[in-house]
Amino acid sequence: MGRLSVVRNLSAYARPEAHLTKQTFHGAVVSVLGASLAFFLFVHEMSFFLRLHRVTKMSVDLERRHDLPVNIDITFPVVPCAVLSIDALDISGTSENDASHAKGMDLHKIRLDPQGKRIGKVEYLTPQSQHVVEDGLGGAMMNVNVPQAMKHLVEMEDEAEHHEGCRLTGTMLVKRVAGRIHISVHQQMVFQLLPQLLGGHHVPKILNMSHHVHSLSFGPHYPGRINPLDGFHRMVTGDFKSFKYFIKVVPTEYYGRLGGVTETQQYSVSEYSQVITNDGNMAAAVDFMYDVSPIVVTVNDSPPSILHFVVRMCAVIGGVFAVTRMTDRWVHWLVGLVSGS
Repeated sequence: MGRLSVVRNLSAYARPEAHLTKQTFHGAVVSVLGASLAFFLFVHEMSFFLRLHRVTKMSVDLERRHDLPVNIDITFPVVPCAVLSIDALDISGTSENDASHAKGMDLHKIRLDPQGKRIGKVEYLTPQSQHVVEDGLGGAMMNVNVPQAMKHLVEMEDEAEHHEGCRLTGTMLVKRVAGRIHISVHQQMVFQLLPQLLGGHHVPKILNMSHHVHSLSFGPHYPGRINPLDGFHRMVTGDFKSFKYFIKVVPTEYYGRLGGVTETQQYSVSEYSQVITNDGNMAAAVDFMYDVSPIVVTVNDSPPSILHFVVRMCAVIGGVFAVTRMTDRWVHWLVGLVSGS
């Protein structure tokens, strides 16, 4: 018992006997108001803790990052899928297109009728009529599969006669250097070099590159990212034009609320269009010219620490308790003063 009494002497909260306490009406009012205030502040602190706290900063990009994924979803209402050509070029010497067994292109072509509705359930597959091989001298040469080229030509003629359109979707992996995604029409150079192969066929010439960009992005999505070209469209109504988009890609690291890290990209864009002359030296095209910024943006959505939240809650509860006790004393004093007791 002696040891317990010593421990009891350390208590900072001495409790009076029950017959020495008195409950009053004004004390109940102050207690209810204090509890309401505590609940309101608790809800406010909880909402602050759960709210998005985004912090953005910039720094020089010192990492050697992987290839750049380009996500594309574009509709060309008057360019048939067989005619539509996609080339990926960059300053390192890369040159690939959708007819040359390109490894970095996971693209899908969906045929559309003149009303913009999908034709069939199967996507269009571009005949692989070109193949790049090494020439043994450190260079490369293009081999042409003539039967595949003839098949492609027949499909181009058929779709052009029916005035079809095309929706291009998918992802391309490009090198992290300045480059260009060139979307135009298949020229089929083999028939220009060997016109006798044409027979009674002809290469369709389409100059109207009207397009609607449903989505164009670089890398995976993260909450709050804005892609400037999403929903952008250009319809040619007068002179035929070629369109150029100059894109500055900004590497971005996104830290989510659960602690995960996503490496992705944002971008800014400017647009330029040029009227196509009738001298035959220009082909209609849509070019996306991109370059990578040396600056990396870090977007942090991580919430405050749980210890920080606990400290704030303790401050709220303790502060309300202290203010309530002080208010109760003042009210009790004023009531006693008025009643004369």
